[in-house]
Amino acid sequence: MSFPLPADPEYRRLVVLFWIDDIDDRLAINQVQDAEKSWKIAQDIYLSLPPGEGNEEIESALMLARVKLNKRSSKL
Repeated sequence: MSFPLPADPEYRRLVVLFWIDDIDDRLAINQVQDAEKSWKIAQDIYLSLPPGEGNEEIESALMLARVKLNKRSSKL
């Protein structure tokens, strides 16, 4: 059973960055399906941020991770 994340937007942004790093780590060891799960978690947490608490750098990192995943998935 998971527990709810603290409501603090800064903390949530840090957690999203952790998951984005996890995506790259999993792709480096060819765990594409697990990288997909990490991307979904990162996206869900990012989208749970309150309005106005987004971050362009994180959004760009999420989009870049999605592109990497799409490229890897298309090769399978």
